[in-house]
Amino acid sequence: MKKTTIWTIVAAVVVVLGGSFFFVKQNSTNNQVEASYNQAITHGKKAVANKNYAEASNKFKQALNIKKTKQAAAYKSQADNMLVTIKYAQDGKYDQALKAINQVITKSNGYPVLTKQGEKLKSLVEDVEDNYKHEIKPIFATAFQAEADKQYLKAIDQYQKVLNLPYIGDKYYQKYKNIAQAGIKKDKKAATNGKSAIQGYAAISGNGSSSNNHAKSNNAQNSIGATGNAGKTGEGSMGNHQVNGKTVAKNQIAQLRKRVGKLGYDAMSWSPQDLIDLYRSSKRANPNLITKKDVQKYLKP
Repeated sequence: MKKTTIWTIVAAVVVVLGGSFFFVKQNSTNNQVEASYNQAITHGKKAVANKNYAEASNKFKQALNIKKTKQAAAYKSQADNMLVTIKYAQDGKYDQALKAINQVITKSNGYPVLTKQGEKLKSLVEDVEDNYKHEIKPIFATAFQAEADKQYLKAIDQYQKVLNLPYIGDKYYQKYKNIAQAGIKKDKKAATNGKSAIQGYAAISGNGSSSNNHAKSNNAQNSIGATGNAGKTGEGSMGNHQVNGKTVAKNQIAQLRKRVGKLGYDAMSWSPQDLIDLYRSSKRANPNLITKKDVQKYLKP
């Protein structure tokens, strides 16, 4: 065999072996990349299940750095917007919060679990906004006016109403809880330094220690004037919070308050217990199905 033929064969073998080695190495690299990517995505999903959106965002970012895919980009965007929504909601910026959460819900190529969690969070933000607009904000307005009139004990009563709200301990109301606590502290100091203000308020309420009774009396009078006798006693008046064997949740109370307002009544004059009693009396399956006739029947002496 000629020497040139031998070298040709050797060169061909080298090329084949080199190509095979490159193919095996490339395939191994691809497998490693895929494994690392999938691991990051899996860890991100576990973080989502625990509602740890900061960790989820970090893991999805890792996946995106390993392999740029629409999936990883969408998942990270959703996790980021969950964090943004929570922050805006805690700051009382509800329009921005709802805008951010819609980005989670409508995201193309999104993670279905995040989409579902986004829908639940949106409903929660809407409830928080409703509670602020229809309960907390009006109470604060009364407190601020009382402070302007130097009726510090009355202002304290109003701030205490905020602290007595059943949902005020939730993280989305921390801002308002802080305002109420700071208001009480400030007005107690102002009341101590302004005896004339205390005397003026005591003259209205009967005595300085009965300010809570005075506030309750005003609420009762407002309730009768606006709704007939929404503050009446009856079944449930001693704290029966159940309807059809189930405890009425705070979001249902918010629904009931909305419904009463839509039917033309002063919703703020109704206590949570009144709303629960109305719900029970109506025998409706859903608060939104309550009619004006149901309210009139409940209010009938």
